[in-house]
Amino acid sequence: MLKKPQQFTQNKQVVRDLQCDSIRQRFPARLGALSYFGLPSSSLDDVVQWFPLLERITAVERGEAGTEWQLQHELLVNAFRLGISHKLTLLRGDIDSVLLSGVDDHGSHPEWPYDVVSLDYSGGLFYRDEPGQLRRLEAIKRLFQRQATAGAKEFLFLLSFNMDQIDQREVRESLETVRRDLKRFGYAADQVIDAYLNHPKEQARLKLYVMNLIARLAARENFDSESESPAFYVGNRGTEMMAFRAYMKASSRTFTPRSPKERLNQIVNRRMVEIADGRQKQTNLGLPLIKADSGEMG
Repeated sequence: MLKKPQQFTQNKQVVRDLQCDSIRQRFPARLGALSYFGLPSSSLDDVVQWFPLLERITAVERGEAGTEWQLQHELLVNAFRLGISHKLTLLRGDIDSVLLSGVDDHGSHPEWPYDVVSLDYSGGLFYRDEPGQLRRLEAIKRLFQRQATAGAKEFLFLLSFNMDQIDQREVRESLETVRRDLKRFGYAADQVIDAYLNHPKEQARLKLYVMNLIARLAARENFDSESESPAFYVGNRGTEMMAFRAYMKASSRTFTPRSPKERLNQIVNRRMVEIADGRQKQTNLGLPLIKADSGEMG
């Protein structure tokens, strides 16, 4: 007997709508023929909404410790009931392990590359393993490597996570690096970065941290990254969430990796989307902007 399906908020639905809009806008000539890799819920709500756009779906489900098969079985049953099982492949296990090792708990592997990659984590971004490494960030780094090695020409990267656990040292030291990079290219960065570091909302710092991270991981694998406005909202049980969207395109530039095509001043100036009560609005959280004539980023 299936459990009661997980319920999602109006705010989460707005995020799905934004993601669906991005899929449609980025792949207008290939709708219906796209491949998906990600973390749908066992109710498959996002996959169902995007189903007409997809040809191949690879879903990863870990399940709950000791009863892993239950959620995995539930996902497969729901796929059958919804009429999408013919397009779906289930990988069983932790998605970070799948990304790092290349196989799931039963030795099955993803069929890289994918057009849409959706890492909709229910937990935070800064999980450290026993050696102390940021395992989730390492898994995301490996994702970009796998896409590049498999010859991806373009893909849409969707990332969501909660804000229950934040590695302050990692985030703040990274923002100090952004400060140095901005100043190196002639920008008056102190006022801007100080405003981020002292802002009462963690969303401000994570916006800059994650967008810069994605751009750099992309550039390292010779992808040009175009970010879209990140969103923040309150999900189930009052959990604060953030969602990021970025489009990757294989670079026609030199083989040797260069600085990200999306410049730091563009990342700093990117507005956010605040979602509340199922409605969205653009906001900069009162943060200062980098003036366009302050310098020129390479």
